[in-house]
Amino acid sequence: MRLASKVLKVSAALFCAGYTLLAHASFPDDLVKRFPAAQGAKIEPAFPGFWSVVKGSEIFFVRDDMSILISGNVIDLKSNHSLSADLEAANRPKVDVAQLDLKDAIKFGSGSRRLYVFSDPDCPYCRQLEGNLTKLTDVTVYLFPFPLAQLHPNAPGVAESIWCQTDRAQAWHDYQNMAGLVKPDMLIPAWHDYLHQHKQPEQPLCENPIARNLAFGQKWNINGTPALIFADGSLIPGLIPTDRIEAQLAKSQANLAAASK
Repeated sequence: MRLASKVLKVSAALFCAGYTLLAHASFPDDLVKRFPAAQGAKIEPAFPGFWSVVKGSEIFFVRDDMSILISGNVIDLKSNHSLSADLEAANRPKVDVAQLDLKDAIKFGSGSRRLYVFSDPDCPYCRQLEGNLTKLTDVTVYLFPFPLAQLHPNAPGVAESIWCQTDRAQAWHDYQNMAGLVKPDMLIPAWHDYLHQHKQPEQPLCENPIARNLAFGQKWNINGTPALIFADGSLIPGLIPTDRIEAQLAKSQANLAAASK
């Protein structure tokens, strides 16, 4: 009798669980009916009792009876991991790397793996990122000058003057090193001295890719620097540590290998 009772309890629990799934199968349609702004969103089960709703850069969670909406960073305390960050990464649009013109970038290294970085010469986070990039091995970095004048008024002129140098990679490194050695208000005068030493005017003029790079960024929603694009098109904005870059490089290679099968 005890065994039969246990079987009945388990069967009842499974029946209830199945009924719950059936009852909530229409949740995406019901949500859109109640909140038309959710039309076109990706709506999926997230954690018990809640669904994730992803539309563009917006991520939120809705209780299955639509009584609670959670907006912001949701953490799984068991794994100490951000569910919101996972959703953001999984739903971030991919960049078509075939549209990147490597002639518009400054090349660093000669490794078999490729990493594309959009960088502002006056961005402090970009400078920190470059220190992380030097720790990578077997990587070719293509750095696309991407000066954001609204944040750093001198950046467009600096980016163009770097591009006009014979050794652009060395000039970029020299400017970044200079920024760490002089006071902020002395950086441009120091850079002008550098240009004079290389027999260049204070603002060299040459054909450059700055406008094309900015247009590419606008097309693919690159709104800040640094921005890292991996070979599979994955885009990660902002300063990230070396181990995360390495992990994403490996993941990118695996994605490409799987796609080629």
